[in-house]
Amino acid sequence: MQLFDKVRPRRTYEEVAARIRRAFADGSLKTGDRLPPEAELAEHLGVSRGAVREALRSLQASGVVELRKGGATVSVGQPRVLVDNLADLLHLQGVTIEQLTEVRLWIEEIVVRAACRRATEADLKTLQANVDQAQALFNQGRMLEKAVVNIRFHDLLAQATQNPLLVIVVNTLTEVMTAFVQQNGVDRSRSTFTSRRRFMAAMCARDEEAAVDEMRGSLRRVHRLYLRLAREAAAR
Repeated sequence: MQLFDKVRPRRTYEEVAARIRRAFADGSLKTGDRLPPEAELAEHLGVSRGAVREALRSLQASGVVELRKGGATVSVGQPRVLVDNLADLLHLQGVTIEQLTEVRLWIEEIVVRAACRRATEADLKTLQANVDQAQALFNQGRMLEKAVVNIRFHDLLAQATQNPLLVIVVNTLTEVMTAFVQQNGVDRSRSTFTSRRRFMAAMCARDEEAAVDEMRGSLRRVHRLYLRLAREAAAR
């Protein structure tokens, strides 16, 4: 009976990248720090310059290192990279609309409660401007653009929590939802705007329960719509 798989040695560049990542973790390297030149890194680590170069490129692709003419610098990080990677995983894993809606309901309640407590006046104005923009696009018959702006509302709401990790999670979900509406169709009713006005009233009053109830009802209605659109798209 074999309990363990064979140990697979890392490729050299992966070990180099891991060493650099450990320097981030232990605080030896911080945002804005310049890494030593490739030749110096290669000599210090006992590897080829090619391995160092490939490691730096992989770190650049991860959004944690910037490569410029003057050398490599530790980046502030690019959440967009993580969002894209997670969104790809969701697509590749074949996540269903039912599963996506379930997760959105769970997470959105946390987001709404935190936003009710932490949103600034500027955040509330930004959210209201989003609602107004979506309404204007709807009135012009620009339905797909309207749908994208409506989905963007959830990103703005997450930003109002002042928690960057929540922002990343919500951005990932909204990326998937945006892809869905682009492929399957959009909501053409006015009901979203009625719900958003009630939601914004609750937000401005800092009424968590009313805001959560309104968002929950809106997401469930949208879920039913998306199920219908998915069935119609499959039939076509």
